[in-house]
Amino acid sequence: MIDTVTFDLWNTLIHDTRENGETRTNLRLSKIYKTVTSSNISIQREDLKRGYFECLEYCISVRKKGLDVSFAEQICQFLELSKTGLYSELDDATIGRIENIYADVYLEHPSLIHSSSFEIIKNLKAKHIKLAIISNTSMTPGTTFRKFLFKHGLAQYFDALIFSDELRISKPNPDLFKYTLNKLSSAPEYTVHVGDQYQTDIIGAKAAGINSILIDPNPTTEDLDGIYPSLTYDSLNTLSNNLNQMLTL
Repeated sequence: MIDTVTFDLWNTLIHDTRENGETRTNLRLSKIYKTVTSSNISIQREDLKRGYFECLEYCISVRKKGLDVSFAEQICQFLELSKTGLYSELDDATIGRIENIYADVYLEHPSLIHSSSFEIIKNLKAKHIKLAIISNTSMTPGTTFRKFLFKHGLAQYFDALIFSDELRISKPNPDLFKYTLNKLSSAPEYTVHVGDQYQTDIIGAKAAGINSILIDPNPTTEDLDGIYPSLTYDSLNTLSNNLNQMLTL
């Protein structure tokens, strides 16, 4: 019987739009450009934009290896890729302001919590199931996601909130799942992970010996390398209607 459920965050418990992501990007770049140039440092906004997206590609390449960069390292990479030596030109206070801008823009234009998230989490908690979030981060650090989850009243239901940038390891690295199990004092055979990404959520859970549920409206059985989720649902709402099936894996 399952006694622990872990969830992916992005596109599982929360969802976003491309337009919202673009708004955050533009706002980050505008505010950081003003902050850097107010320090009497010459730089073009286009250089910051180029550095921003080169940093994103760098972080993606690291995560493909099952690792991650800390948020401080991400900021350093972003600034250095924008202009060589820029990080060392800025004083600590300015770098701190840039870090705050980079992180807090998400709170100004946040993702939306999935309509079924609260129902699922509350029902599982009522059954005394241990709960955790295991999330790869991208441009936004785990500290900011915690603020978001606490602000919207979701964090209080979880026994652990695990973010890749804080441990510098990312899904599908099984160590991220094993770290979570250890923190919860849970056994893999009594745990199920719920996520929307086959490559990170399903493969990672399998490597850690954990049951898995894929949330995918259009699942495929092609090229899965013989690794399959324990169950597949087309939406979080469908999972919400089948909690007992999940808990009897």
